[in-house]
Amino acid sequence: MTTVQSIAKNSLFLLSGQIISIVFGFFYFIYMARYLGAEDLGILSFALSFTIIIGLLGDLGLSSLMTREVSRNQSLAPKYLGNVLFIKVFLAIVTFGVVVIVINVLDYSEHTIKIVYIITVSNLLANFTQIFNSIFQAFERLEYLSLGIILNSALMLIGISFAVEQNFDLIYFAFVYLAVNAIVLVYSLFTCLIKFAVPNLKIDWTFWKQTILESMPFWLNSVFVIIYFKIDMVMLSTMDGDTVVGWYAASYRLIDALGFIPAVLMSTMYPVFSKFHISSKDSLEFAFRKSFKILTITAIPIGIGTTLLAERIIVLIYGVEYTPSVIALQILIWASVLSFINYTPATYLTSTDKQRMLMVFTSLGATFNIILNFILIPLFSYNGAAIATVSTELIVGILMFHKIHRIQNLFALLSDVILKSLVAGAVMGIFILIFKDYTLILLIIFSAILYFIALYFVNGFEKEDINLFNQVLGR
Repeated sequence: MTTVQSIAKNSLFLLSGQIISIVFGFFYFIYMARYLGAEDLGILSFALSFTIIIGLLGDLGLSSLMTREVSRNQSLAPKYLGNVLFIKVFLAIVTFGVVVIVINVLDYSEHTIKIVYIITVSNLLANFTQIFNSIFQAFERLEYLSLGIILNSALMLIGISFAVEQNFDLIYFAFVYLAVNAIVLVYSLFTCLIKFAVPNLKIDWTFWKQTILESMPFWLNSVFVIIYFKIDMVMLSTMDGDTVVGWYAASYRLIDALGFIPAVLMSTMYPVFSKFHISSKDSLEFAFRKSFKILTITAIPIGIGTTLLAERIIVLIYGVEYTPSVIALQILIWASVLSFINYTPATYLTSTDKQRMLMVFTSLGATFNIILNFILIPLFSYNGAAIATVSTELIVGILMFHKIHRIQNLFALLSDVILKSLVAGAVMGIFILIFKDYTLILLIIFSAILYFIALYFVNGFEKEDINLFNQVLGR
């Protein structure tokens, strides 16, 4: 199997899992949002965001480092598994203790605190699952990762549906998250033990020190990224209340759902980039350029289409109660577009041992985001938080591309791909405006077809793109 076919196979497995997950997630989140209402959804969204931020203490970047190092030398899998498991047990205890202290200092209601405790344990279990997912990714066997994703979403759909049908209150919805993550952890553990490697449970203190020091840039990068994507929920909760968080979360959920597209491709490309960095600089540059092109030409029509159809999308999915979410969605969708574009350079930097540079960029982004939120939330509420998110993605993207441009000449690539995508997107946008009152699903389908036809006519596809497609098909 060629490298291109291997990438395509892994991408297909992960894409299939993510699509199924998105479909299931689409239904259970809508079902839950309509049942809970904006206020309870706001409480749950706050708990999820708060525990994700504090929960970063439970990983320290170890999972990303495992993926990179084991992909380069698979014989290291047992050693990494055993030592990282021990480290994460210690980190889980510390994390829960920090959550208890911080949430009580913030003086939330007893009900909210209970929700936070349950979601914290749920996220800690997910942290352990990530250890085994890193092994699946490093071995480039993403079908097992995909099955875990499908299992998670299917169980969530069942659990949420049962809770709604039984008229349970919010705390039971939190327990659904906990139960599902426990089951997925068991699946991932046994799959890893049977198919890949058994952890070497001998503690190596020297290895601990070396691994933690090396993983810290990965961790700090994740901290800063999570801060500028999740801190707005926490700040909105303290400054504007739970209902506003619920409106904002409704839009944000749709943006999160779109994130599976770049995540699928770059999860596949991360170990490939890491190996090419050692074996072939030319192959690495080629893979970078094609990954960037695929994500950019995918992102721009999503941004244009969502901006024009936001009101219809929100009302269709959530109902008129969530109409205040429309403007937030129109703003946040461009954070998603920039995230698509930024995914490739971020993966490039981590896979080529430049994670410290990425950490600097994301730290600047996190600082910028917090400052903007303090300024814009009092002025524009949740729409201000959305503006801060878009602005942060733009700043971090500029910093990353400026750095990589010193290694590769990217300006020609950037201008060519983005310009042609915008021209094709403008054609699609005019079509949407003319036929905006037609059936939404059909309008989206025909708009997407028109976009790619227009992209073809402006020479958005090169001969080597066609050749790659043929390789994927085995021709």
